[in-house]
Amino acid sequence: MAGGREGSRKIAMAAQWTISGQIQFEADNIHKELAVSPWAGHRFFAYDLVSFLQPRRIVELGTHYGCSFFSFLQACKDHGLATEVIAVDSWKGDEQAGFYGDEVFQTVKKTVETYFAGQNSRLVRAYFKDALAQIEDGSVDLLHIDGLHTYEAVSEDYSQWLCKLRQDGIVLFHDTASMLGYGTNVFWEEQKSSCPYHYSFVHSWGLGVLFPKGEAYYNLFQENNMQDKMLVYEYMAKYDLEHRQLKDHIRMVQERDKAIAFNETMIRERDKTIQANERLIRQKDEVIQKNEAMIRARDEAIRSNELRIQELREAEQKSEAAIRSRDEAIRANEAMIQEKDRLIAKCEAMIRDRDEAIKSNESMIRERDALIQQMEQQRG
Repeated sequence: MAGGREGSRKIAMAAQWTISGQIQFEADNIHKELAVSPWAGHRFFAYDLVSFLQPRRIVELGTHYGCSFFSFLQACKDHGLATEVIAVDSWKGDEQAGFYGDEVFQTVKKTVETYFAGQNSRLVRAYFKDALAQIEDGSVDLLHIDGLHTYEAVSEDYSQWLCKLRQDGIVLFHDTASMLGYGTNVFWEEQKSSCPYHYSFVHSWGLGVLFPKGEAYYNLFQENNMQDKMLVYEYMAKYDLEHRQLKDHIRMVQERDKAIAFNETMIRERDKTIQANERLIRQKDEVIQKNEAMIRARDEAIRSNELRIQELREAEQKSEAAIRSRDEAIRANEAMIQEKDRLIAKCEAMIRDRDEAIKSNESMIRERDALIQQMEQQRG
């Protein structure tokens, strides 16, 4: 919006809402899941909304991987807008979306650096209430609230950030038609009751469009038949999702066909391998049969050897018994020999005694012979 509030309104009043055709959301190249995320069904509307409003500043509370954030930036890039687009998020997650690590923020940062480095964007990594001081009051043309979806959280986000909204500014609320019954459903029904200037998209988990600070843009939307266009956006979202799903299914079928063809080739190769293996198995069976015959022959030889060994053991036992008997006889003979040796020694001692007695007797006989001879000489 160039100039003051009246100037911006005149520019908007002169503009016509255009439903864009095919849009290349470049962020999908880095994170393909953006195209099928819960917010994806509102990307065409968000793109056209920014193209139509040409806002000075957009602030969104809750970015995650950035489906809405990059939709805003894509419109700014394609239409050469200097709009400042600010994403506020802790990039830590919550109890509803789940908690995660630094990889989500790094993916968002990489996407900005790759495709939107020339755009006026800012990533504010903080909790919503802590980022309030960084945004001037009355400076936001488009405020997108998509944080924690409890009634208390969305009420607090709206009440705290409403002062940042410019006169005639617009607020977007996501998950206003949640199938899980989020608190945003109840909160949005209350806003519709208290403020007559609003639009409600019910597809893609719901998107509420609120004009809380003036009906100028609401009236302009009415003049551009926004109620009819909402049906077009719903059909576009459904068509885009179904088209992507169809493409995915076609790709999956093609991949399956390739996998089937590959598997069939593998099967044929396996069949050849199986046939070769069957031949090998038959050969192995023949070898096994021969080996079994050899084993049986070996078993018979072993049994024969075992019988022979048993016979040898019995003969050995008999030999050992005979040897023990011989040993006992030898020991008995040795005892007898020792006894005989003692007797021989005793006899030898007696012989020596007899020899000495004989010698003594012979000496006495010689003495007697000498005496007799002497006596005979004396008689003669």
